[in-house]
Parts: sequence; C-alpha cells; structure tokens
Amino acid sequence: MMSLRLLRCIGCGRRTIFGHSPSSRRFLFSKTGTWEKTLSIETRKELEDYWKEKVTTHHVKQADRFLKEGRQKYYVLVMFPYPSGKLHMGHVRVYTISDTMARYHRLTGKYVIHPMGWDAFGLPAENAAIERGELPAKWTYSNIISMKQQLESLGLALDWDREYATCDPVYYRWTQYIFLKMYEAGLVYQKEGAVNWDPVDQTVLADEQIDENGCSWRSGAKVEKKFLKQWYIKTTAYSKSLIDGLNEVDPDLWRDIIALQRHWIGECNGVRLEFRLQNKGAVVERALSVFTTTPEAMYGASHVLLSKEHYLNTQDLYQDQTASDQQTVIATTLEVIHPFTGRPLPVYITPTRDFGEHLDCHLGIPCCNEEDEVFAREHALSYEQVLDTNQRLINSDKFSGLTRKEAFDAVAAYAKKLGCGGDVTSERARDWLISRQRYWGTPIPMMHCPKHGTMPVPFDQLPVKLPEITKFTGKGTSPLQNAEDWLQVKCPKCEDGGYARRETDTMDTFVDSSWYYLRYLDPHNETKPFSRDAAHTYMPVDLYVGGKEHAIMHLYYARFFSHFLHTEGEVPCKEPFVNLLTQGMVMGQSFKVKATGKYLHRDQVDFSGNAPVEKDTGAALSVQWEKMSKSKYNGVDPQDVLDEFGCDATRLCILSGVAPKSDRLWSPDAFQGVLRWQNRIWSLVHNLLTHRHASDVPRNLTDDEFKLQEELLFDGRNYFLNIVNFHMEKTFLISTAISRLHALTNLLMKTPPDVMRDSDQFERALCDLIIMVSPFAPHFASELWKGVASAPNKLNNYDWAAEVLDQTWPVVDTHFCLPMKVEVDGRACYQVKLPMPIGDIDQLTKSQAVALAEASADYASHLAEKAVNSTTLIVEPGVRVELRYVTEDSKKKKHKKKMRAKGKPREQAQRETA
Repeated sequence: MMSLRLLRCIGCGRRTIFGHSPSSRRFLFSKTGTWEKTLSIETRKELEDYWKEKVTTHHVKQADRFLKEGRQKYYVLVMFPYPSGKLHMGHVRVYTISDTMARYHRLTGKYVIHPMGWDAFGLPAENAAIERGELPAKWTYSNIISMKQQLESLGLALDWDREYATCDPVYYRWTQYIFLKMYEAGLVYQKEGAVNWDPVDQTVLADEQIDENGCSWRSGAKVEKKFLKQWYIKTTAYSKSLIDGLNEVDPDLWRDIIALQRHWIGECNGVRLEFRLQNKGAVVERALSVFTTTPEAMYGASHVLLSKEHYLNTQDLYQDQTASDQQTVIATTLEVIHPFTGRPLPVYITPTRDFGEHLDCHLGIPCCNEEDEVFAREHALSYEQVLDTNQRLINSDKFSGLTRKEAFDAVAAYAKKLGCGGDVTSERARDWLISRQRYWGTPIPMMHCPKHGTMPVPFDQLPVKLPEITKFTGKGTSPLQNAEDWLQVKCPKCEDGGYARRETDTMDTFVDSSWYYLRYLDPHNETKPFSRDAAHTYMPVDLYVGGKEHAIMHLYYARFFSHFLHTEGEVPCKEPFVNLLTQGMVMGQSFKVKATGKYLHRDQVDFSGNAPVEKDTGAALSVQWEKMSKSKYNGVDPQDVLDEFGCDATRLCILSGVAPKSDRLWSPDAFQGVLRWQNRIWSLVHNLLTHRHASDVPRNLTDDEFKLQEELLFDGRNYFLNIVNFHMEKTFLISTAISRLHALTNLLMKTPPDVMRDSDQFERALCDLIIMVSPFAPHFASELWKGVASAPNKLNNYDWAAEVLDQTWPVVDTHFCLPMKVEVDGRACYQVKLPMPIGDIDQLTKSQAVALAEASADYASHLAEKAVNSTTLIVEPGVRVELRYVTEDSKKKKHKKKMRAKGKPREQAQRETA
C-alpha cells in the first residue's frame, strides 16, 4: 500500500505534498528549458502553481472570441451549491465532472457556458444566526468567499462573470417577478388547509420533506398537522404537460429520471374540481378540492365522501354530535355546491371506504360507480342518469350528446373557464405549498389591506427586500412579524393613503432554484429576469450535472417553471434540459463496533490481523462503505487531498475507474494508478525530446518494419480516439474515456526509438493524447504540451505557438478502417479489420461480415469444430461493429441451466438436452 502522509514543514507551518519540504530549486521545463526524466513530486507542485492562472482564466478571452465568431453554443450547467462554508468530496466530484465536459466542448470549438452561483437562502443560515448571534446575510456571504476560494483550488474554468447568490435582492427581485406573473396567470392562490408542521424549526414542510418515519428531513422532529392559511403554486395545472414532456427527452440518458418523474407526477387520468362549501346553509370561506376520473359525468353527482383522516373530520361538523368516527358512515352538516348547477350535495365521512393511497375524498357519481349507486340508494339520495346505453351523455345540459371522451375534455375546459379547477392531473399530484414561516428566504410579494383585501405588490415596487432583524425565533409565526416598520406599507388601491400589511411568509427555497439556469444567461439584466433573446439563443441546457437525489423535487419544479415560461413565450422550449448526468455519491469506509454500534476513527482500528478490530479492545468490527459523515468518521477533507496529491491527480482519481452515475468508494490507494499513468505520459515526452535531439543516430528498423509501426500507430490513435469521442459525446462515461487514454499510452510506450524520432504518426498520436488529457488534467497537459512543442524537426502542423488549451480536439481520419469484433457465445475472441472506411460501415451486410470473420486465421481456433446456431451483426454507424456467434454448445448449456433452475435432476436435464 502506498504510504503518503501530510506533514507540516517545521518552522514555517506550510503544508507540503507527499511529505517533502519546500525547495527553492526549479524543476519545471517551462522555467528551465530542461525536461526532467521523471515526474518528481516537486515538479508536480511547481507545474500546478505555474499553470493555475491560465488554466482557470484562459477560457474568458476564448469565449469572447468564439461568441464574436458565432460558434455553436454548448451550455453546461452544474447544480449550484448551498454556501455551507466548506466543500466536501461530493462537490469535488460534481464540479470536476462539469469542468471536464466544459473543457472538452471548448476544444471541439463550441462557445461554452459554464456558470457558477450560490443557492444561498435556507434554514442553515437562520439556525446559525440563532446559535451564534450572527446575521444570516453575514454568515452566508462569509461562506461564499470561503467556498469560492476552495472551488478555485480545483482548477475549474467557470464563468464567474455570471455569478450571483439567490439571497441577493438583485436576484430575488426576479423570483418575485416570476411569482407575480404566475399570480396573473391564475397559478398562485392562498387557502387554509392542514399542513405539515415542524415543531422544532417552527415552519411548514412539504410532503417530500418528511421521511418514512413521519419526521422532518432537517430537524428530525416528529411532524404535526396544523391548520394554516398558506400560499400555493398550482403545479397541477401543468401535470399533463410535464408528463408529455418526458417523451421529448433522450430515454437512454433520462431512463431512471423518467421513471422517477412519472412516478412523482402519477397517471394524468382525471381532474381536480374545486367545490364551494357551506355549513348549515352558511357559506364557508375555504373550498373543497376533489379529484375525479369521471368529470364528464359531473351532472350525475349525488354526494361527497371524506376519509377519516380528512381535515374536515371534526366532531363539531357531525349532524349527530354523539356520533363516533368509528361508525361506518357519519352525516355532516356540510354541503358542497355543484359548480355547474348550483345544487347542494351532502358530505359524509366514511372510515371504511378505501380511498386509495393518495386521496382523502371522493365525488359520488352513481351511474359510473356501483359503490356510489349502493350508497345513494341506502341514503335516499337523488341523482341523474347521465349516460345512455351507448355511453353518450344525457341530462347534462350543453354537454348532452357528447361521447365520454369528448365530454371529459369539454367539462374540464368549462371548469377552467369558471375557475373551479379542471386541469388534467393525477390523483397523487398536489399543488406546491411554498409558504415558509422563516426569515431567510424570498419574501412573498403580496400585501393585505383591511379595505381591499389581499393583492400583489406592484411590479415597480420590487424587490420586496428582507428587513434586517435580530430576533429569529417565534411561536409558530414568521420572524418577519417582528419587523413593524417593514410590515406597514401604503396600499396602492386606497385613495385616502391607507395602509396594508406585507405578507410575512417567505418562499420555499426550491422556488429560487427553479429558474436559476435562466438568470445565468443574462445575469446583469436590470429590466427583466432574462431577455427573450438570451433564452432563445442559449436554451435549452445541453448538459445538466448534479446529484441523483435532486432528480425528483428540484427537477420537477425546474421543469414546471420552464413549461410555464414557455406558455408565456419567454423561453423557446418546454423542457429545459437536453442531457442529464446524475452522479453517484462519494462513499467513505466506516468502521463500527458490531456489539455496540459505535463508530471508530480509522486511527482506532487495528489492521494487522485477518480482519480489522478495535485497537483498544480487540472488538470485532463491521466494515462498510457509507455516505461520508462526520459522525461516522469516514469523511475526507478535500483540502487535505489536494495538499497531498495535487489538483490534477485528484481530478483524475475522482473521474477514473467508476462511471459518473455510480457511487465512488473513496480510497487513497486509487492514486497509485493515476500517478503511474501520469509518470508514463511524462516519460513519453522525455523520450521524444531525447530521440529528436539525437537525430544523427541511424535507424535500426527496416523500411517495412517502420511502415508497420506507423500503421499500428495510425490505427491505434484512430481507434482509441473514436471510443473517447463516443463516450464524451453520447454516454458521458468519463471513466471509460480515461481508460482508453491509458490504452493509447500503453501503445505509445511500446514504440521503438526510431519511430519515436522519425514518425509523424507517433508525434501526432502523442500530441493528440496530450490534447485529450487536457480536459481531465489541464495543468499537467499544459506542461506536457510545452515540452512537445519545443521538440526540433516537427512533423505535423499543429499551432505550436499556442497553448494546449487553444488546440483543437482531434478528429478520426475518414480513411480509418474500424476493426470488427467477433464474439463467440458471449466472449470476445478476435478482431478483423474491415475493408471499408469508418464512414461506410453502415453499408456492411451480414454475409460480408461472416465472410470476413471466416477468412481470418483466428476463425479455426474459435469456431472450426463448432456448430453455429445463429449469427447476429450489430452496426453502430461511426462507432462499432460486432459479429456475434451463438453455437449449439452454448444452446445446450443454457438449456441445462434452465432445467436445473426448474429443479430437474442433472441426469434428466442431460437427457432432455440430448
């Protein structure tokens, strides 16, 4: 195991890498003009210090040039962080991934947008203010400064000129603006209802913020039900649009996400209808929302049933005050008013009816539901038959004569026109509760006038800024209730100069992060959230990188905002994101005492035996990989890793060996392969320079041998480049792309000295390798390029005076002939070079492929004595060709396995197979 330790240099307190003291000696070629034979620790550190500024700022001027030249855009969006003050390894992974993809697309000649900002509102800042007596704004901005410095240490090329924080009034002014646009569109409303209440954080929680045990996702407190007046955004109005939008995205890249989004939204097979309520004939302020899959039969409704858990199930609403909620049916004093006919319908509570997992009320329509018919008959309820024998509507006013499908659409549209629901949605979908009784959030831009009621803040009075307050605790009310001077505001409708009170709830922080990708495109616009031109030029986002844990709520809300803004004509597309790259977590190894469940620090573990045990007691341990956590002592400070291994080695380690979507099991041992690979590339440059400077040495190879080596280099360069291109463009399997660069390095290492010195194919392959390395390890590649560019007697036409960051991504030669892989019974056996260039492989027929495979010298050893059962040709144009053989032997083995799986004896299975 590699022994790499952090030490502090005695006397200066400076951290150094790999346990070495700082040295005044210069090792870097860019400074000395001499290429060291091996990549020393000192050189690693020196080259990163030397290239840091260029690596992190070079793209700025390049972007200006590409923009003026009208280059194709590529928008790489990475989920912006909450400014907690300290990066963790998950941050290192996600931002390294996005930076790598951004650098790759810059090299392909695109104008790349790769911005960064801060998701800065939220409870942690407010809790910190309570605990430390520090204003949330001060705590937040201090953390932003710290985290920005940490991000810069990762060698990221970010568009800092697009930076903003969501807690800045310059940003949340436009969050409020979009909110008011939704209000104008009828998508924002306030209503009383039962809400999830966190008794510790003293705020409302959305359903998704409660865990499976009924506890708050943040405080851990048992969530209570409370009846409050809250603000909602009618996301259900877009349920059908959001479901349909999933048909527009790439099913391969979105596969898991599509399933999550469909499950979250549910099957859009009905509508929600809003019924006015009356109690004993008196109108009740709140309305009752009821989901039904048969709105077309509305004129046949006879009653409404409520579940035992419904918030209206209170004894004071029972007709019989002595009734128990254990009874089969309880009649209430409530009635709902039919929105089309004005007819009152009775409301009952029935603890025994199955309402399903997501509903707590039901609209009884006897002609469509046998249970409803029985209930109506038993309770002597009158109703209309609204369907004839041909399933056309009757007794339904203007809808009579329509088919059920026609009536479904017509009734839904009529309900929307009347303002009583009608949006096609699912039984599980709910409108978005955005009210939060907290201080550190975007103020809801509404006001309440005693004379004119609730109204929006005029657009020209935005932003409604948060006042500075010092008291952040309260008894179930927003801390903003304490800001008396801020609360009182002149009513825009009162001609006598009357006053209104501001809304004191703030918005769910998901509102701020649901449109942030659009503000990046026009971050300094002072008249609108973003210009229509900017949105139509740069949307949609080409690649969105972030954690899979955000693939439900955040993605749902961000998609909703985009669908709404598309309706308003502000954005060109409903779906905001083309490709998704959802990376897995970085996991740390934890050590837990089996008997007690106590977690141990790695220093407390004895590894000398066959299995790790606790040092002090010898107790047996449970060793596992878990999400990094302070409490489990399995976390890693990114700064420690960067100090020890350097930036580029850390980037390569976090990217290599594991697909981005998979969890990364973090271990320092993984650096061994990374460092070894860097050393090998370094030695290739050294060898090139050495042999070029020895140009008077005669060749040892014959012309035929030299030509063969050049052919190998030509094919190898094109073959590996083609695979790297495929994964960087299509699959985003960055780790696989890196592994192919390892393979190309191995090929170059085997090249004879004569070829290194005299071959344009070797020079070309090495240069292209360095260019391809640069998105992953930009400092390292910059120094490598400097070395190669200094070599005498150049044989290719690169822009030798420019840095590697200014080079063009290599392309596959059009006359390259791709090898066809031949598989036998699922095992790759040999390859055959195709006789046509890569651009023509889609014209290859199966008979041609079989003839080529059989003409190979390798055919006999793999297939000569086997009976072929089937042959399949797979051609992915421009990418790969595979010929797959299935033999009788394989068929028999599968049959035996199938028989054994059915429990048949081995002898019987063999007889049946024979």
